[in-house]
Amino acid sequence: MDIILYNIGLAIFCLIIGYLFGSIPSGVIIGKLFFKQDPRDFGSHNSGGTNASRLWGFKYGFLVYLFDFIKVAIPLWALWAVLTIVPFGTRPLVASANDILLNQTSDFIIQWPVYWLVSLGAVIGHCYPVFAQFKGGKAASVTFSTAIFGSWFVGLVSVLGFFTTLKIKKYISLASIVGSIIAAIGAWLTCIPGFGLIAMYGNTLASGWVFGVVMTLSSTLLIFRHRTNIGRIVKKTERKITWMK
Repeated sequence: MDIILYNIGLAIFCLIIGYLFGSIPSGVIIGKLFFKQDPRDFGSHNSGGTNASRLWGFKYGFLVYLFDFIKVAIPLWALWAVLTIVPFGTRPLVASANDILLNQTSDFIIQWPVYWLVSLGAVIGHCYPVFAQFKGGKAASVTFSTAIFGSWFVGLVSVLGFFTTLKIKKYISLASIVGSIIAAIGAWLTCIPGFGLIAMYGNTLASGWVFGVVMTLSSTLLIFRHRTNIGRIVKKTERKITWMK
């Protein structure tokens, strides 16, 4: 019973930590700091980097993207380090990626990579931030951050999918959707024995089904948040980029 409670409690803790970091409204902070504006009052009425770029230019949009990426990477890697490196009694609380790969987890209280829930919490917080009236972004930057900082392979294929789609169709929204779907598929591919170790950053974040579930749920939320964009794409009224030929 104690082990079950540890697992449930730590899972909730990781979700909450991720949610609080994800709730930091980068776009709102930058908008009010430099322009005395809330991006949610203009354009597509969200606080994401794309809307920020259209309102204030690439430089400030890039800053929003950068901080949105960081607010996933920092808590994810920090919780990974604390849970898998710092001793909790005689050993760390959570099994390492190598222990999970070799199925040598019986001596650990937490036998699965619970830290991935930090990323899921961050995606939810980004979309529905407690610090900004639950009105946030559309999950693109934080989903791609999970992909890129979680696995070089998943990050690479998702970014390639994003820019290939953007090059062909010129829709940032569609490119984000396609890239996130590719990221989810790529995360599930890390379940393949042997490939997972190659696809990740060495013996750090664990590959496998938890990563796959987190990326799938993140992609699903991203698609849901882009539902109005999908409607405009179907009607051919969605705004296209002009800076890529």
